[in-house]
Parts: sequence; C-alpha cells; structure tokens
Amino acid sequence: MHPVLAGLALFIWLSGCTVSSHDSGPADICLTIQGFPDQVLLTKIPLPPGGEFSLSFIHSVSLTPVRDDYRFENGKILQTSEVFETHGAGLPSGFADTGVTGWEQADGKFIVRLRREIERLVVRTDRKYQNRLTVSGKEINLNTWEDQALELTVLPCISR
Repeated sequence: MHPVLAGLALFIWLSGCTVSSHDSGPADICLTIQGFPDQVLLTKIPLPPGGEFSLSFIHSVSLTPVRDDYRFENGKILQTSEVFETHGAGLPSGFADTGVTGWEQADGKFIVRLRREIERLVVRTDRKYQNRLTVSGKEINLNTWEDQALELTVLPCISR
C-alpha cells in the first residue's frame, strides 16, 4: 500500500478514538506521534486509565522480538519493563543498569522490571524491524510512515 494511503487509513481508523467532551480523568490524555526533529504531528491516540502502552520491535543484532512497556504517571513517561528472548547490544544486562528494579525469566523470555524515567521518547523506525505501538490492546504499525525517527509525547487530547 502506498505510504500516503496507509497513513490516511490509519488516520481514519484512529479517528474513532477521539475523546468526547464529557470524558474526564486519565482518558483525556493522548499519546502523540510526531516526526523528529521536525515535530510534524502524525496522530494522537487516547491513553487508557493507568496510561499504559508498549513498543515492540525486532532486535537488530539478535533478530528476536523485544517489547518495552511504559506508563504515563505524574506527568512523566516511565519505562516499566523490557521483555526479550536473547541478550544483545542495547538491552539491560544487570541491576547496575539505570532504573532496573528486578529480573525474572518466564516462558523462555527475560523480563526486566524497571522504573526508568524517559525524558524524551524518540523511536527510530525501520520496516525490517517491525516497529509497533500497542495502546488499549490495539496495535499501530509505526512503519506506516516512512522510515524515520518518531517522537512519542503525552499531551491533552483535544475534544471535538
């Protein structure tokens, strides 16, 4: 599918996620996806109560899946865990790593528990690494747009 048509299809699908004016509380915040560094807004997605979302990708060295879990809390994005099958460059390796609070292994995966404040969440996308964002059980293909850097921020949703 042509990237412009794919982007339009994603926009139409996400437009059903618009927050109505009678909503209140955590549902009034949206995860925004914008180009980086140009800051061109690509879409906004309402965050669920609790503010959880995750990013997943194929690791460039081990070529195995990785999932990073996040939560928006007290005005900040926190990384809460990283789940992976094989150690590789850039993955946590011990308790000395920033924000690591625990390690476990389950179902053949390493699960690193974190409380890591993310000052700026910029994701470098590449189709071959299958970059995905999951919010409220819905998976968004971040490779819908050209391979580029995307910044994810949390802002108030604009009611319609």
